[in-house]
Amino acid sequence: MFKYCRRSHFIELEKKSVRIQILGTAAAEGWPAVFCACETCERARHAGEKNIRTRQSVQIDEVYKIDLPPDTHYQQFRFALRLSRLKHLFVTHSHEDHLAINELHYLRPPFAHNLENPPIKVYGNPTVIQLIEALLAKAQLPLETVSLEPFKPVQADHLTVFPVPGSHISTEMCLTYVVCSNGGTVLFAWDTGMYSDTSLSFLQNFRFDAVIAECTQGTLDMPSTSHMGLRGVISLRDSLAHSGAVDSNTRFVLTHFSHNIGLLHEELVEITAPYGMEVAWDGMVLEIGPNT
Repeated sequence: MFKYCRRSHFIELEKKSVRIQILGTAAAEGWPAVFCACETCERARHAGEKNIRTRQSVQIDEVYKIDLPPDTHYQQFRFALRLSRLKHLFVTHSHEDHLAINELHYLRPPFAHNLENPPIKVYGNPTVIQLIEALLAKAQLPLETVSLEPFKPVQADHLTVFPVPGSHISTEMCLTYVVCSNGGTVLFAWDTGMYSDTSLSFLQNFRFDAVIAECTQGTLDMPSTSHMGLRGVISLRDSLAHSGAVDSNTRFVLTHFSHNIGLLHEELVEITAPYGMEVAWDGMVLEIGPNT
């Protein structure tokens, strides 16, 4: 199938699949939560496997990453990542479960040697960039900052990335990302409630092969202001389907879960399956490309 990023933006390069690995699938507290002994966390500890969730992050191919949580060190050896190859780091916002900024200190000798793609480009909103540049003022680090503007695409090697403002906190423009390659288009949407009309209208210009959306609230009946639950994700899907941005072939993958929802992995799978949605787990791999 001939893919295009935006309906007016055809990509004519050789089609190539993109490998996406969801490294972490938990909200800020992790799951089991770091200091918690609630029934749900105890059930997760006992069940193990897909019920052990670290903080949200995604790896795209070998050189792209979205967010830098405090679990990055654990994730890199659990999933055999080679972060010495990292070239592009996209940050959604400055909350420490998405930007563990102290980890960046270890990019320089004697902590790190033989980086393959320095300087690493860090992309983010003005708050994120200000934090990175304050770090650079104190230490020589192999980093380069790229300040993002809403809806304005940036080219990161073979990927085109559109920053789309979400709805999370009033003090900072939290970003979600549309990532386009010559093989397909994916929306990465976490730490956001329901999109504003402006952002939603922008998203309706795409055709998505996959949507990786947060479901922090699970099935809890809470307003989708700073986070979404299943009801909010269904509403998002319906809005995108109305414009043709998604269809029955679009994969909807749920992630960024809070332990407060009270549901383990298989329970979430059972509830979301009738809606044609998938429940992510730490380490889940998606191949998005011309043959998917």
